[in-house]
Amino acid sequence: MKVVLVHPGVPRALKKENLGLAYLTAALEADGHRVRIVDEVAGHDVDAALAEFKPDLVGISFMTMYAVRAYELADAIRTRGIPVLLGGAHPTAFPEEAIEHADCVVRGEAERTLPALLTSGRVEGIVEAEPEMDLDTLPLPNREALDLDFYVRHGEEIAGLSYRSLGLISSRGCPYRCDFCLNSRRATPLRFHSPERVVEEVGYLAGRYPIEAIAFYDELMATDVKRFGAICEQLIAANLHHLRWECQAHSHIIRDDMLQLMKRAGCEQVAIGFESGSQAMLDRINKKTQVEANLEVARKVREAGLRLRGCFLIGVPGETREDIAKTERFIQDAGIDFASIHFLTPYPGTALWEQFADQIRAHGATWDKFTTGDPDAFTCNDVIPADEQKALYETLCSRQAFRNYTWWDMLKRTMKNPRHALHVAAKLLR
Repeated sequence: MKVVLVHPGVPRALKKENLGLAYLTAALEADGHRVRIVDEVAGHDVDAALAEFKPDLVGISFMTMYAVRAYELADAIRTRGIPVLLGGAHPTAFPEEAIEHADCVVRGEAERTLPALLTSGRVEGIVEAEPEMDLDTLPLPNREALDLDFYVRHGEEIAGLSYRSLGLISSRGCPYRCDFCLNSRRATPLRFHSPERVVEEVGYLAGRYPIEAIAFYDELMATDVKRFGAICEQLIAANLHHLRWECQAHSHIIRDDMLQLMKRAGCEQVAIGFESGSQAMLDRINKKTQVEANLEVARKVREAGLRLRGCFLIGVPGETREDIAKTERFIQDAGIDFASIHFLTPYPGTALWEQFADQIRAHGATWDKFTTGDPDAFTCNDVIPADEQKALYETLCSRQAFRNYTWWDMLKRTMKNPRHALHVAAKLLR
């Protein structure tokens, strides 16, 4: 069977290669199917690809912010008489909505389920996928089917550090249950690729593409300390530690010896979801961390000679102006090198969505607003007026933008995107 897998494009699309489609491509090809990935983010033309390849089936995988475009594509493709299958985070959360635009919806990870569906010839209805428990049994994602020239050229930033890089997924899932995250309601357990598989994939990327860094796309990479240490040691042994990388870690697992090993293995920056400088807000989102302990973790990272990226949320239910001020003081006291600040977005499939679902639907925001950076999607906090929260968030983001980058970096960014630079400057003048 000939299959086209589509990555929809939207104005604020992330410039990250879709490894989920690369995994699916490898699984389908291993089962004898011909597959082509059509990536609108990379500038591919869906109509032209369909006319040239003439697929028997089109699959579209997408997150919530891509849903409007994905449904638009699905409806148009079906008018051509081509069956459409939808999958990804959003169809998994809302299969009944998605099936209105498709012949079949697959919920969950589809590497095992989709080939079986094609073999059965019954690609219809809502299907619950059976996730692979042993990730190493999956074939390497077929990156050759992706437009990697585009992604290498655009370069995945390591949060303020510009490197030519490509991505890798070393694990799936997360052991924590923060209310704003899909893992708060996800039943599939945390699973890992082995250290050997991870280092094999890093070596493949380093040998095939002109990259300087690896972007780990895990939801939380450093969870199993023993396994994580083995990855670091094997990167050094394989002479791959010249590649730069950032590690997503939980503050609970940060240790001095681990930080030193990470640095020797090429780690440039540690990313930690601190979320807030207010203990009340951390408790409200079920973060299970303490502000003072987080400050101590930040000190350890800095003393190890690693950069620190902190992730923060504005708009937590019950958040006051003083809570927001505490977050900004935390950023300064912790010595954050790069602050990623997001507006709390109640994504479908999360505990937060369940709490506010009726109000969100009444609010009427379209799915393309659900970007983690658009206060117009929905405001969960009723303590501060919505317009004021938006202004506080945008002003804080603008102030941090000037702290995240050097003057030289800011000049280059201004030349590349002067309109955005003027937008940031205008927020600072409020």
